[in-house]
Amino acid sequence: MLPISEQIQRVLEALQHKSEIKESYVIRKDGLIMTSSNPHVKNHRIAAMAASLMTLGEKTLSDVGEDKLKRLLITGEELQIIIMGSSTVALVCVVGSDANIGMVFLKMKRAVEKIFWIINNAYNEEE
Repeated sequence: MLPISEQIQRVLEALQHKSEIKESYVIRKDGLIMTSSNPHVKNHRIAAMAASLMTLGEKTLSDVGEDKLKRLLITGEELQIIIMGSSTVALVCVVGSDANIGMVFLKMKRAVEKIFWIINNAYNEEE
C-alpha cells in the first residue's frame, strides 16, 4: 500500500485534473502541511494561515449562532481561496476569481471525503 501522503497526493492530482483549481493543499488544524499540489517554500505559511482562519471562523460562528463551520471563502480581485474540512484536517484550494465556484465546491467536497477515508483507514488499520 502507498504511504498516506502519496495517496492524498493522488486525490489532489485528480481534483485538479480538468478543473479550475490552480493549487491545493491538505493541512492539519494545528497549521502543519500534510501535502500540496505545488511544493514550494511558502507551503508552511499557507497551512498556518489557513488553520488560523478556520479557528477564527469556528469561534465566530460558535459565538454568534452556535453553528459549525462548513467552509471559508476568501475572495480577492484575481484569486479565491476556499478552505473546507473537519476538526483535524482541511483542504485548501486556490481558484481564479472567475471560476465556477459551485463546481469547485462539489469537487472539493468529494476530495475531502476521499482524504478523510484515506486517513481514517490508515489509522484504523494500525490499531
